[in-house]
Amino acid sequence: MPDYKLSGILPFVRLGLRRVRPNFTLTEFASATWTELEKAGIPVQRARAYVANNPDNPEFHHNNDPEELKQSAIEAWLYIQRRGFAIPVSRTFPTALGDLHLEFTKRGREWRDGNEPIPELPAEYLDALQKMVPNLDQVVREYVTEGLGSLEHDRFRSAAIMIGAASEKALYLLAEKMLDSIATAGWKQRFTKAFTRRDLPELFDQMKKVLEAADRFPGRPFEVFDGGQDYLVVLIKATQVQRNNAVHPMNAKITDDTGRLSYLAFPSVLQKVEQLRDWFSKNPNVF
Repeated sequence: MPDYKLSGILPFVRLGLRRVRPNFTLTEFASATWTELEKAGIPVQRARAYVANNPDNPEFHHNNDPEELKQSAIEAWLYIQRRGFAIPVSRTFPTALGDLHLEFTKRGREWRDGNEPIPELPAEYLDALQKMVPNLDQVVREYVTEGLGSLEHDRFRSAAIMIGAASEKALYLLAEKMLDSIATAGWKQRFTKAFTRRDLPELFDQMKKVLEAADRFPGRPFEVFDGGQDYLVVLIKATQVQRNNAVHPMNAKITDDTGRLSYLAFPSVLQKVEQLRDWFSKNPNVF
């Protein structure tokens, strides 16, 4: 049986919205979504062929649609408004605001047209993350999974804490292999002290120094280390948001955008960190 939950229909909504007009009705929204369901082999009943200049004439018979499917479509219609991807059209602003037509926002156009894994589609996001990082640590995956659930229900602080925890775990996994690459006794001792005491500011500083040393290492693979410092900083920032802004709400407010941007960046960042970790694990005692 197809998944008619909101999370199940959103991938089809995202694809379908690529063909609708800049401002569109619920009818056009449904026809575009049902077309994508049809392409995927999900049983829907087409009434007529698509005609570009006749978007508000339904393309499908909906009498026999499961109630769960119709309800999920309405949820998705409201969801894209709640997320700020589309907003009601005001033809005579500010005297009237329509409820029959929606128009895309800049953020909505980016969401609609993007191909990167996005947190609004948790199953697709996790699948893409696993493909990008085949040896994905199970604890990291669990943190990300819980965070996506929080983001889906607008629990932005919880989402920030979870992606921060995933980032911190990834940092410790990388630090562990970096430590093995250090042969200089004094440096190894300082790194070990920061690592075992979970002294994050000092540990971050030591990790940056290892990357600086790696930049001078003869024969280092450019494709692995290119941008390594920048990716490390992204994880550090996510960890700091988790520990400071999210846990201590007097410091800053966690918004939808703050959490969403962290999740958008995480797959590529983690992929780079895993490449670095693999290199350090294969090159012990070189610094």
